[in-house]
Amino acid sequence: MPPQSSSEEEAPAASVPPVLAMLENAAERLEAADCAPARRTAEWILAEVLEASRAALYARPNRPVSPAAVQQYEALVERHAQGEPLQHVLGHTSFYGLRIQVSPAALVPRPETETVVAQALDALSDVDAPRILDVGTGSGCIALALKHERPDARVYACDVSPDALALARTNRESLGLEVQLLEADLQAEGIPAALPGALDLLVSNPPYIPDAEADTLPSTVREYDPALSLFAGEDPLCYYRPLLRWGKALCRPGGAVVCEAHAEYADAVAALFRRGGLAGVTVDADLSGRPRGVKGRRARTP
Repeated sequence: MPPQSSSEEEAPAASVPPVLAMLENAAERLEAADCAPARRTAEWILAEVLEASRAALYARPNRPVSPAAVQQYEALVERHAQGEPLQHVLGHTSFYGLRIQVSPAALVPRPETETVVAQALDALSDVDAPRILDVGTGSGCIALALKHERPDARVYACDVSPDALALARTNRESLGLEVQLLEADLQAEGIPAALPGALDLLVSNPPYIPDAEADTLPSTVREYDPALSLFAGEDPLCYYRPLLRWGKALCRPGGAVVCEAHAEYADAVAALFRRGGLAGVTVDADLSGRPRGVKGRRARTP
């Protein structure tokens, strides 16, 4: 019998499907950079690049991938490995079931802020066609979530940052939700004339982190979220005082004021609201059990 050829002795190894190979390489890079969960994050990024669901990645592991897509994927994975938040890498995040586009112009929406939306919806449960103002709207996530859940509402949203308002406008247009955007400064003297009155709800997620806590924040927050949206200087209640003033001036009797608060200062915000004359002030916990949402109502006239 003639000797076997080398090709017969050593069968060529089966090639790894391109999609799986890309996922494996990316997961290794992300794991080395302590980006957990590495595999799932690699899947999220590749699904974004290929405009496919995560399930579709495994359903078609041999799908052709262009060199341009490979290059784009590797670049996005490296950005996240270098510390950039995944939401910024993807360009969007999920908030209350909505796809919200993000940018350095505004705070990335957090799951704990969904507690505030739930509180706000509860406050409006017996109100038809409510009038709502979201103060410091940022990406517009709260205002847009409320409009999505209450199509009958007339929703206004304001921010001091033109860049944040531009992002909110982009989200408004992409979601097809009608929210009126206004530029207004919460810390300005007086109350801007452009703001609506007779509100059923004033809602806000204001800056509430004391400057002294800056070094304790993760770098993904400290270096990528705008300081204007994060920090309250030396006084963690400095934005709640004007919010109380706006609420009492702009809300109708019985209208609600709902705010997100620092877990360590939520009780202090509640006490401020009680001293300021709001009725029925309560503090709700977020999904992790920490005090987060503060709610009160403008007192009804006798």
